[in-house]
Amino acid sequence: MRQLRDLLLIATLFGVLIAFVVVSPGRAPSLAPDTPTTYSSAPTGALALYEWTRAMGYDARRLEYRPFELTDDDAVLVMLNPSAAISKDHARHIRTWVERGGTLIFAEDTPHLFSISDALFDELQMRMTVITGTQEIERVPALQPVFDQPPVRELNVRPRRALAPQRNDYAPLFGAADQILIAGVRIGQGYVYISATTHPFTNRGLRDRQHAALVLNMLRRAPPGGRVLFDEYHHGLVAPPAPTDGLLRTPWGWAGIYAVTVTALFLLLGGRRFGRAVPLREEVERRSSAEYVESIADLYQRGGKRAYMLRHFYASFKRRLAQPYGINPQADDREFVYQLARLRPIDEAALLALLAQLRATPASDAELLRVVAAADAFIQAQTHERG
Repeated sequence: MRQLRDLLLIATLFGVLIAFVVVSPGRAPSLAPDTPTTYSSAPTGALALYEWTRAMGYDARRLEYRPFELTDDDAVLVMLNPSAAISKDHARHIRTWVERGGTLIFAEDTPHLFSISDALFDELQMRMTVITGTQEIERVPALQPVFDQPPVRELNVRPRRALAPQRNDYAPLFGAADQILIAGVRIGQGYVYISATTHPFTNRGLRDRQHAALVLNMLRRAPPGGRVLFDEYHHGLVAPPAPTDGLLRTPWGWAGIYAVTVTALFLLLGGRRFGRAVPLREEVERRSSAEYVESIADLYQRGGKRAYMLRHFYASFKRRLAQPYGINPQADDREFVYQLARLRPIDEAALLALLAQLRATPASDAELLRVVAAADAFIQAQTHERG
């Protein structure tokens, strides 16, 4: 019977393990590691751009965990390689916001045939083309001297995509020949910078002074202290994290759930208790101090320690007599009695005789009790006379 139970327990644990492996986050798709999000400190991340913008005095914020809305208080919107599709409503909302005076910095270089940003490209009347091996751009110079504070002459990038404008009112800013890498478009009262590469905006790209100067020129359209939004909404940060996300969406959380589940099943199927046994009252009840005194007295009596006990009473008797008058209880008996008699009237002979009896070895337990009782009576009499 026990062997059958153990086999059932092992089979159950393996079944739970297989289920956790099948549904665990390790098999679920995750965000690409090269996504330029402001939460990433990797070379392809954009944390440096976010922190640098804040250090320059701009009101840098992340657009995340709330509805995708832009207001007139938002001066600049930075969108880098969206990983979630931009809907037509969001694209129209962005265009309307730009027309009211906003500045959009939009960069995408994903090699997908159909971009998830097509709705925004349609609103901006732009397209992307793939650069083949024979058309590779070795050097990306500035096509117009508009970025001069500080001046930007060329970009150190090797783009895989180029812009294909479908409008005539655009300004080619960087590129080579008919391959435009970065363009600018005025829409209403606002402005749009469109880039076919995200490298200048990444943590690695900002190490190049020319790329940093490019970002500074783009941000000059924002007023000092203006609000700069970094779009994390289209990186998948739509719903705010729930308290259970740490358990249900991370490998460590699933590992903790599995460990708790396996432990509970093992204890349940193994017949183990879930807590310590409650002790009986007799086991935890403390003994009284009287029982301790009785035990010590019994040990002294059985060991015949009458002389030791009487010496204890002798020292205690002299301390009790000397305490009210400040006399040294360690003095010999005659000196002690003499000093005590100077301070109050006592029967010196009787006290000396009592002290001699307390220093002697009693012949029996009855003799010990008699001498101790006589000492207590002498103390009580002295106390009564003082009172």
